[in-house]
Amino acid sequence: MSGSDQRAVVVGGGLAGVTAALELADAGLRVTLLESRPRLGGLAFSFKRGDLTVDNGQHVYLRCCTAYRWFLDRVGGAALAPLQDRLDVPVLDVAHPAGPRLGRLRRSALPVPLHLAASLARYPHLSLAERASVGRAALALRRLDPADPALDGLDFATWLGRHGQSPRTIEALWDLVGIATLNATAGQSSLGLAAMVFKTGLLSENGAADIGWATVPLGDLHDTLAREQLDAAGVRTELRTKVTG
Repeated sequence: MSGSDQRAVVVGGGLAGVTAALELADAGLRVTLLESRPRLGGLAFSFKRGDLTVDNGQHVYLRCCTAYRWFLDRVGGAALAPLQDRLDVPVLDVAHPAGPRLGRLRRSALPVPLHLAASLARYPHLSLAERASVGRAALALRRLDPADPALDGLDFATWLGRHGQSPRTIEALWDLVGIATLNATAGQSSLGLAAMVFKTGLLSENGAADIGWATVPLGDLHDTLAREQLDAAGVRTELRTKVTG
């Protein structure tokens, strides 16, 4: 059959489903996208509470998230979710006994893993011993293979505890990245998924962990813009449509 005669059905209108539908349509197939919810976006969406718009899901992304960056470009949303020029995150501890204390996580131009060494050495929310333990855990993390299925049988918090990370260290450092990127704490994240995020983002390339975030509600990107581009690509999108067989 010619490309225009080939058809595809995509089940699910989350980020993966929308991406698959767009790529198939770009390849010349006639695509139908089925989604049981009344919107697209999957677990990355927005909802209203009075005058407040609340986002759920992928609150930030990293420079290393190349597939997601392709999605943003494809739906015309890259300018609405810009990346930092260089990783720089202010971290405020409002519960410090001496009053609110501000720290920063920022990278230098040095190669991995030295690019975060100076920032970690000055990080005020951890003790000297805790900062040293982070370096040892990071080196152990580099040796993991995120594709190893055995890693999904252990949660990230348990692994961190086995590698000398105190509950305070997990809360004040590891969960800062984990909650924003995985939408879950270390205790709720599999070691495999966490290893993929941290190893790729923090321990692969110097700028891999530079942060991007949406300046508009997530629903504007993952539902509104996505639906516009699906329509423009000729994809037939059916919402409130459950697949039973």
